[in-house]
Amino acid sequence: MSSTIPTLGFAILAVLAQADSTGYEIASRMRHPVSRFWTASHSQIHTDLRRLLAAGLVGYTTAPGPGPQEKKIYSITGEGLDALRAWVTEPPRPQPERDELVLKTYAAWLADPVALSEMFRTALRHHEERLAEYEATWADVEQDMPAFGSPRFGNMAALRCGLTYERHRADWCRWMIDQLSRSLNPSCEAS
Repeated sequence: MSSTIPTLGFAILAVLAQADSTGYEIASRMRHPVSRFWTASHSQIHTDLRRLLAAGLVGYTTAPGPGPQEKKIYSITGEGLDALRAWVTEPPRPQPERDELVLKTYAAWLADPVALSEMFRTALRHHEERLAEYEATWADVEQDMPAFGSPRFGNMAALRCGLTYERHRADWCRWMIDQLSRSLNPSCEAS
């Protein structure tokens, strides 16, 4: 079953396992905190919701909406919860790695070191900003650490991964800036 469900479908099931939600609420929850590790557009979410409905993995009820149409409130079904539980322990599917900054680094020998250094300074600022955001969120989490089995445990574990990732990327950007600086000022190496 899991081979026929796209990974985004499982992300949606994971969101619904925490709380019944409208399509808009799912998209909002996919922006934060899920966007730290998985992104999707509103149209992708609705496409996968239709697939999950057809497969019997989610259902919905209707309620009065803000406009003339009723809103759909989606919930995970028992079959959807079983599929999600089985999927969680399967090894991740191989995914092609796509990291534009690393690709640019691979071809960096062709670039102007000053321009390249500025690109890495910009990347460093972005990683430091995200790291500061994650650290502030982590400080709140540390006040009330959730136990395994709580939906908040998954949020905490994903945040912890994000913290280490942003620290690693910031360190790597600093290393690249240092390497570029040394290439621009070879006399600094001798001192």
